[in-house]
Amino acid sequence: MGILFVLIGALCFAVSNAYWKKVTQTIPYQIGMFYRGIFASTIFSILYFGFREHAFFKGWTVHTLSFGNPFLLTIALSVFNIFGLVFFLRGIQRAPVSIVVPVSAIKLFTILTAVFIVGEVWKANYLYAFIFSTAGLLLLYFQGKENASVSEQKNGMLYGVLASFFWGSSYALYTYPISWWGPLGFSLVIETTAMLFGLVLVIRDGLLKNLFNYISAKHIFTYLKLGLLLVSGGLAINISYQYLPIMVINILIISSQLLSVLIGYFFFKERLSPKQWMGLALIIISFFIVATSA
Repeated sequence: MGILFVLIGALCFAVSNAYWKKVTQTIPYQIGMFYRGIFASTIFSILYFGFREHAFFKGWTVHTLSFGNPFLLTIALSVFNIFGLVFFLRGIQRAPVSIVVPVSAIKLFTILTAVFIVGEVWKANYLYAFIFSTAGLLLLYFQGKENASVSEQKNGMLYGVLASFFWGSSYALYTYPISWWGPLGFSLVIETTAMLFGLVLVIRDGLLKNLFNYISAKHIFTYLKLGLLLVSGGLAINISYQYLPIMVINILIISSQLLSVLIGYFFFKERLSPKQWMGLALIIISFFIVATSA
């Protein structure tokens, strides 16, 4: 069951990551984050406050959200995680998806956080999967950078590493707020925080006066698609933490980056060489190593 939730989340994130490339070509990413967050936080609010006692959602809430140290730590973790998205979006504005995605998907920071901070047990299968997945991601990166300018290579590496750090470290720590609030409560907090964070970026970057220039029917449909992918993918991944170890989830979720690269190939004409196809194959092998041992 846990693997199914990870796969649902991975698919949603893959489509979302690639779709952001198109969105940021016409909409400032700060405004996109804010409007997407409005939709996602509204849906999670309806589910949490209206239906969390329903039998279908039983087990998705542990404790009722309340102010205190756990709540403040959850907000802090949410803000930390959001920096991963910010750097990812900046990266795909300045470099091809096929460069930014592989770097941002490397799970070194996740492993370090999970083992040395959370205390998760390290198993031999995790090592094999990490080696295969990292080798695959590096093949994708090194081939992808051959088709990019020096500036794109630098930006892709810089923003990809920053996204990997903030995303990877925070994903390992998700286990704490999910144990406090359950996947539904945590989803509400993190996406509401992301929405407010987006608004702060809008104000900081002087985009507030342009906020209402991006609410046409076409724009709203874009935000709805981003929000739907976020709600479905985010909740599915958060639920998977109730079934699977941190390392299993985060190695399996690399499949979302694999799909993002393939979407970049099919929809954004970013050609993949035999070396890159080999990289994708290594990622698939790592997926099955972990999936069969979960």
